Amino acid sequence: MESLIGTCKVNVLALAGWFIVFYLYHGLGITLGYHRLLTHKAFAVPKWLRYLLVLGGYLSLMGAPIVWVGVHRLHHQKSDTKGDPHSPQDGFFHALGGWMDKAKNYQSDGELHRQCKDLLSDPLMRCLGDAHSLKSPIVCLTVSILFRVAIFMFFGPWVLFVNLAATAIVFLSTQLVNSVCHLPSVGYRSYETVDNSKNVWWVGLLSLGEGWHNNHHAIPTSARHGLKWYELDLSWYVVLVLEKLGLANKIICPPERVPVMPPGGTAIHVRK
Repeated sequence: MESLIGTCKVNVLALAGWFIVFYLYHGLGITLGYHRLLTHKAFAVPKWLRYLLVLGGYLSLMGAPIVWVGVHRLHHQKSDTKGDPHSPQDGFFHALGGWMDKAKNYQSDGELHRQCKDLLSDPLMRCLGDAHSLKSPIVCLTVSILFRVAIFMFFGPWVLFVNLAATAIVFLSTQLVNSVCHLPSVGYRSYETVDNSKNVWWVGLLSLGEGWHNNHHAIPTSARHGLKWYELDLSWYVVLVLEKLGLANKIICPPERVPVMPPGGTAIHVRK
């Protein structure tokens, strides 16, 4: 009996470990790979690490990186105004996910290409999709399913279940940033930006630092989103670790005093 209890404890701990690994890989794939690295160029890493980070986001069903980046750049340019692809001003559930099959209504493929000229030169990024079409999400879904079939075959059903749970929470946390963090009745504002962005602590925890959204809209290109001591930003801590390992440079940090910035404003302090 004691050995059985001990085995159960080990299994629970092992599954908890797997959950943390999957949550961090998929979550950082979005926060660092898709968002701070590709979209805002907040820091630089070697190409192999860039692809490894982006893969974590891709396997969490974020779709083609070029499409994701193009939509997010458009969001910053038109945040909470006409043309913002996922503002809760068009409805909470629209911002939570309803916008996903309507992105082309907000951004033509030509505009997408203008937004992402920097990524179109990368053959792998382009191969994953460079248009608002069904092809990109179908390819992403297929690759993601094959990845989870491999998990099942090599590690079994429980590890697969843990991966699915971690992926679901990570996916939801990203949508909460788009929706909850732009609601007028939730969170707080540290900066008077021209949009409705808010800092929401629990979204910040779930999304590995993305929930300090008002800070982000004030300094869009900063690699650091949590600016106060209590604004936990795990993604920023990972950037610091990568810097210590010599794997990250050109890190954009927030200035000591943050001016009110229009959409698309930039930070001014770059660590070489």
